[in-house]
Amino acid sequence: MASRTTKGIKHGVGYFEVALHGARIDGSSGAVNHIRINAYARKNTPDRPFGVANDYIASTLGVAAGLPVPPGTLFGVYGGGFNYASLAFGDRGDKPPPIIPPKFCEERPWEACGIIAFDQWIHNTDRHDENIGYLPDVAIAAFDHDLSLANETKSEEEAQALLVACQDSPVKFHCLPPHLKDVSHFGEWCDRIGSVTRREIRRVVTTTHSAELVSADLRDTLIMFLEHRQSRISSFIEKTRDQYVSVDSWTLDLKEVESGS
Repeated sequence: MASRTTKGIKHGVGYFEVALHGARIDGSSGAVNHIRINAYARKNTPDRPFGVANDYIASTLGVAAGLPVPPGTLFGVYGGGFNYASLAFGDRGDKPPPIIPPKFCEERPWEACGIIAFDQWIHNTDRHDENIGYLPDVAIAAFDHDLSLANETKSEEEAQALLVACQDSPVKFHCLPPHLKDVSHFGEWCDRIGSVTRREIRRVVTTTHSAELVSADLRDTLIMFLEHRQSRISSFIEKTRDQYVSVDSWTLDLKEVESGS
C-alpha cells in the first residue's frame, strides 16, 4: 500500500510518513538506513504542567494494552527537561479530519469499545472527534492524552488530591457511548487492560519521576491510581450505562478483572 514521491525517498504507508535520510550504515543483520519520521511533540505549559507526564504514561500503557495508540517516547530538549514525542498519524503526514462518531462506532465497534475502556482506566475526560484518527481500511489512532490522569492541575498537591478524589469516578460524557450499538467487545478489552502487569505500570510511571517530571509522592499516587482503576473498568462502564442510548439490549455480564502482577 506504500506510495513514493517521484524522487523515491518518501514512503507514505497511510499510517506514518517515513523519509530515507543520509547514508546507509552496516548492521549485524544487514544494511540499515537513517530515516526521518514525522512526529508531534508535547511540552509542559503553565496551564498544564503535567501534560508531558500524562501523555507519556497514558499513551505508553495504551500501547502495552494493544490499543491503537501511536508509539512515542520522552526526549531531552536543549536547556534541560523532557518533552514527549509521538509518531504523527495520518495519510502521508496529513492529519486526518475529525471522525464522525456514529460512522466510526458503526464501522469499528471493536476499537470504539477499546478506546472507551482505556479512557475509563486513565480517567481521560477529553476524548472528542479530533483526537481519534480514522483512515477507513487502513488504521485508527487514539492520541492526545495530556488531560488524563493529573489533568491540568497546577501543583503536585492539587494533582495528588485529584487522583485520590477521582480514583472511583467513571468518565462521563465520552463522545463514543451514545453512538455505540455493539458493546460485546468490552469484556475482551477489560481483559487486555487487566493483563498489563503492575511491573509495567510502575516502570512507565517511574520513568517520569526519573525524568523529573513528577515527584516521588506523585509517582506513588499515580501508580496507586492506575492499579486501583485497572480492575474496575467494567464497573465504570456499568455506571455510565445510561449513556449507551443506541444499544437495544444490554446483555453484558462484565466481571471485575484482576490486574496483572
